[in-house]
Parts: sequence; C-alpha cells; structure tokens
Amino acid sequence: MEQKTELPEELYADEAVCFIADRYSVTPQQLLHYFLSGKTSTEVLKLPVQTTIPLKSNEIEILKGLYEAVKD
Repeated sequence: MEQKTELPEELYADEAVCFIADRYSVTPQQLLHYFLSGKTSTEVLKLPVQTTIPLKSNEIEILKGLYEAVKD
C-alpha cells in the first residue's frame, strides 16, 4: 500500500524546487512525488507523458535537504 505524504505548501513554492521542476518541465508536486517515491539517482523517472528524466546528484541532495528541513 502506497503511503501518501502531505507536504507543506511552502515546499512546493520553494525557489529551488520550482527551478528543478521547471528544468524538467514538470510541476513541483510531480517532482516531489517522484522524489519521495524513491525514483531518483540512477533510476529514470517516468512521467505521465512518457518522458524520462534523471535527477542529477546535486538536485537530489538539494531536495533531500529541503525535505529533511520540513519533515522535522
């Protein structure tokens, strides 16, 4: 069973999250969904429009840091 994680709205509006999402032409919500589902690093993300994107290691670290900051 997949667990749904509620994130604060300010995370979706974070400048870094928006920048990374914009780079890959996805919404911040989609980006964080893929990130939280563990489909990052060497795995390829499959978007609804059949596009694939790999997150770069620095992008993963940025998202990890932001997620840890709001999780606490």
